[in-house]
Amino acid sequence: MLDTDPISLHFTIPATDHLGRETVQGHLRFHAEHIDLHWRLKGNVFTKGPGDMTLIEIPYSRVTRVDLQKRWFRPPLLVLHVDEPTLVQEIPGIELGQMKLEVDPDSRLEVKKLNDFIDFRRSLFLLDETNERLLNLKK
Repeated sequence: MLDTDPISLHFTIPATDHLGRETVQGHLRFHAEHIDLHWRLKGNVFTKGPGDMTLIEIPYSRVTRVDLQKRWFRPPLLVLHVDEPTLVQEIPGIELGQMKLEVDPDSRLEVKKLNDFIDFRRSLFLLDETNERLLNLKK
């Protein structure tokens, strides 16, 4: 059964540079119509503290695939694929709309609900799109 409360996940994107200047911390919140992606650069010695929080709204229609990879002795990896890479191009560590997010230990219970929730929202979008095409054909 799906809950009415939105799913919330905290994540980290490890730095791609050797000095760790591009480590990203963030929060995903899965609403009924879209996904809120809050992110910021983690503070370090070079930047004098964390950066400003940025919000990106991702519609479910733009999410093409969600994978959860469980790894031994490491946090699970949530791989979120977006069909429009320009939505997330400003976030370091993201390549061609593929986001590899390390899920924080506090959010592990929420991850288990995620696949069913995304599949349900995507199927609703596809159903609405099909109904719209059928109505246009009847005109």
